[in-house]
Amino acid sequence: MIRALAVIALLGGLASPTEAQVHVGLSAFAGGFVPVGELFESVRIGGQTGPIVLNLGQEPGAVIGGRLTLWLSRLGIDAEAVYAFSNADLPQALTAAGADDDAALFLGSLNLMYVLVQAPFSPLSIHVSGGAGLISRTGGFFDNFESTTDVAGVFGLGVRYGFSRLAYLRFDLRDYLSSFAPTTRTDFQFDSKLQNDLIGTLALELVFSPIQ
Repeated sequence: MIRALAVIALLGGLASPTEAQVHVGLSAFAGGFVPVGELFESVRIGGQTGPIVLNLGQEPGAVIGGRLTLWLSRLGIDAEAVYAFSNADLPQALTAAGADDDAALFLGSLNLMYVLVQAPFSPLSIHVSGGAGLISRTGGFFDNFESTTDVAGVFGLGVRYGFSRLAYLRFDLRDYLSSFAPTTRTDFQFDSKLQNDLIGTLALELVFSPIQ
């Protein structure tokens, strides 16, 4: 009995350094972008029969990007860069008249992650994340404004499944929360609007262990 306990303790001691290894993950991903809420409210646009008052937002679109992740047991930290293809939700009459509706986004963030659930005897895990980032709104539509780059809080939930020790499939849903308050070229300041930009991505993550 004592000998068996000694063997178990020895195996546990040998396993501990492995668990404490730093793993580096490199991933490329694609997915979707869903904006929640409007960019502008009660915008007045001139028309033949008088001004039209409407709300302006962004349309959902596709995203591409990459991510660098450091994993240490249940903790992780990652830096991600995302490019979201999107258009401004302009009335058809304006786009037909030549208005530029290109309204893409570049999002970057640094996030701390914690593995909330690690399935026993399975490569499946669920993690939560939180961090800070930047959102830069680009394209022809946003060229009409200034102050279109904002600081964002980032919150997320993800699932990770390992095919091997070196390759994982990873799904992340993240919400970039920011305040959008642009100004026009004539220095008119719009009211600040809270933005919820949801980013869902599916990634192939390749994992290395540079530190043994």
